[in-house]
Amino acid sequence: MKTIAVVNTKGGCGKTTTAINIAACAGWRGEKILLVDLDPQGHATLGLNLSVEETAGLYEVFSRRCELDDIIIHDVVAGIDMVPASSSLQQAEELLSDWPREKELALHLQPLRARYRGIVLDCPAHAGLLATNALLAADEILIPVEMGLFGFESVQRITTMMEDLAIRHECRFNWSILPTMVDQRTRIARRFLRQLWETWPDHILPVLVHNTVGVREATSRGLPVIDYDRNSVATRDYQQLAARMFALPAADVPSARVVSLPVAGATL
Repeated sequence: MKTIAVVNTKGGCGKTTTAINIAACAGWRGEKILLVDLDPQGHATLGLNLSVEETAGLYEVFSRRCELDDIIIHDVVAGIDMVPASSSLQQAEELLSDWPREKELALHLQPLRARYRGIVLDCPAHAGLLATNALLAADEILIPVEMGLFGFESVQRITTMMEDLAIRHECRFNWSILPTMVDQRTRIARRFLRQLWETWPDHILPVLVHNTVGVREATSRGLPVIDYDRNSVATRDYQQLAARMFALPAADVPSARVVSLPVAGATL
């Protein structure tokens, strides 16, 4: 069982889309996945067409008013159970700051670990206590990053955050960079991929997510892309990523779409 925190403090990088779709691709293959929406904006919840404004959420769990099991919505799509983001999640940062309780989420997830092949945490888009809880609860950190200068800076901010947490909690983080919204035909994308590889060669994944309209169309319909178009490029990308992240057998997964990096010294 693996817990994966999908994190980036910059919006528009495909963070929530990645969280939803790796969970869905694993679920489509018969695995049981728990998707946890930790973003007060509730984009993962909205992205799967859920409306939970009047229900209990993680705030009530953290304040010991209910158990995590009580707020799980089962079988949201094939293979996926979900902890949605209700409106009360906006108050959770303040609640957690009273102790502080940086490992509160890990405490509540622990009894559920044997039930699922994986847990996917969709982190908030800021470096607060909810994000800290997610990082400390995760076995692996996945950082989706779009092609551009701001994307590079966002990875630097997250790695600094992990370094600070590692010192305070005497732990190590296993983390990977996922290039998203990639159009390898463009010079800027190729240049950025090379910059990522040269800066973090041990952390950039050999798979990426291509820039396709299919992802946006699926999102607009409240569907994972695998349920919207099983044969799309994005579906193949996310299937490959899910197989890698959850150590699923590769036999049923389409051919890998690998990061193609220019050789050192090449003109871009």
